[in-house]
Amino acid sequence: MNKTKVAIIGCGKQAPKHISGLEKIPGVEILLADKDVSLAKKLGEIHGLPWVEKLEDIFSDESIAAVDICTPTTSHVQLIRTAIEAGKDFFCEKPLTDNLDEANEVTHMLEKSNRIGMVGYIYRFSPIFEHGHSLLTGGVKDDESVVLGKITTALFRLGGRGSHQLWKHRCKHGGGAINEMLVHMVDLAIWYFGPVGEVRVLAHDLLRPQREIQGVIHDVDAEDYVIVRLTMENGVDVLCLADMVTPAFTQFIEVQGERGTFFGSIQPQMPSFLYLEQDSLGFKKGRNELNFYNCNFFEAQMSDFIKAIRNAEQPSRSTISDSVMLMEAMAKIKKEIGLGQY
Repeated sequence: MNKTKVAIIGCGKQAPKHISGLEKIPGVEILLADKDVSLAKKLGEIHGLPWVEKLEDIFSDESIAAVDICTPTTSHVQLIRTAIEAGKDFFCEKPLTDNLDEANEVTHMLEKSNRIGMVGYIYRFSPIFEHGHSLLTGGVKDDESVVLGKITTALFRLGGRGSHQLWKHRCKHGGGAINEMLVHMVDLAIWYFGPVGEVRVLAHDLLRPQREIQGVIHDVDAEDYVIVRLTMENGVDVLCLADMVTPAFTQFIEVQGERGTFFGSIQPQMPSFLYLEQDSLGFKKGRNELNFYNCNFFEAQMSDFIKAIRNAEQPSRSTISDSVMLMEAMAKIKKEIGLGQY
């Protein structure tokens, strides 16, 4: 098997997760880089991986097939630009860029170069959500081809207590329930139902203006509770609820169709099931339990990226066009609230 060499750029908190995914894939070699070489060296020593002294060494090395960008968002567009110019494919942590203008620039660069690009929206690689997507695929064009028939409404929920890192609760650092939580549920809604048409923000609040983080009380200003109603272009009505005040992490999707309900969650203690009013496409009337194994989402995500590189075709999901569609939806949400671009 030919080796696929990938350079991870940015050796902060996200990098170990990417390492855990990439190192499970046969034939992948990992190299580390960071503008602070001490971080690359430290992470390299922990994981037994090589690192480079200068970022330029990554882009001049023809043996490196792709870069995996785990740096702050403000640096994404320049790193992507440099990678494409160097003839390398790229994976980028979310969000793709700071704003839609930059995202459209990336789209044009990718189209001209025929390189592979992918963005890290990890929930698309949950087995239960993959199964839910397979049950719903076709509903936009042909309601008879999906188990639930015509989809009418859906609820996407993600909640957690927050208070892990101060920056996640500060507006100037891009924190808050919208950027940290809601974006993942809107992304899933787009994956399931296509582009967003209209947006209504039903709630947008800061319920806990003080947070105890690592034993210290801090004043915070980023919203920690948001409810958004999306009317998708295909007519499906979607409610997305995200917060950073739920004491115990909770996450689920509930989809209602003319023939029944799909309920799925990444939490093993929550039931995932399909309830039908009649037999439909191999599923029986009544409750059908859906038991899907837990997996390393990062391994599944990075496997999809490596497969795309080796096959010289865009990944099966979380493409650049997917990310631009999501950014357009988030821009609509933020415009209604009066916030800046996504």
